Amino acid sequence: MITDSLDEYLKETRYCDIHSQEIVNFCKNIESDDAIDIAGFIFDFVRDNIKYRFDYPSVRASETLRKKTGNCFNKANLQIALLRKTGIPAGYGVYLVRKEILKPILPPDIYQMVNQPTVHVFTKLFIQNRWVSLDATVDLEMFQCFYSSSGTWTHNCWNRQSDISLDKGFVVEDQGVYANIDLYLSQVPKFWTDQLIQKANCFIEESIKNMREGKNGKNH
Repeated sequence: MITDSLDEYLKETRYCDIHSQEIVNFCKNIESDDAIDIAGFIFDFVRDNIKYRFDYPSVRASETLRKKTGNCFNKANLQIALLRKTGIPAGYGVYLVRKEILKPILPPDIYQMVNQPTVHVFTKLFIQNRWVSLDATVDLEMFQCFYSSSGTWTHNCWNRQSDISLDKGFVVEDQGVYANIDLYLSQVPKFWTDQLIQKANCFIEESIKNMREGKNGKNH
């Protein structure tokens, strides 16, 4: 349920640091005044230029922009910060989802630690007098390597009208749209450690490397 006024969806928060120099500089270089074009540009950038990797939720948007990597929390937070800085109201869509959505991208021992259901965060923006879901979680290489044959995720161009979101069959509960989830983002992780994050990301990177090498072998 959306209970906040739209003004709340334009504000800076601790982690959605829209006035940071990195966010300001990025938005200055967007060469359009059309809200639809801006939303599409930001979606494309965050989805495919910010590579999906595991990280802690408590990462500022400006830091994700510098790292060029992040999980669903981090990528949505950056997307929302960029949208807000350009004057487009945006909030955090929150789903409880079946943890099986993560099975392809995690080593089995880490997968067993994930809660069932688990939390998925994505971006919703208010444009043309309605809320639109633009989930930028899965970049092109992630999609090709892990999800292209499953139907869990798509990797479509946004048609400037429809929602882009994960397969609703994985959604256990839609918990609504929030203007500020800083309290959730700042919680101590239930099981993630630096070592587990590194192991999970090495699993993703090794899988993508093998996919690339397989493609290159077919081209020779």
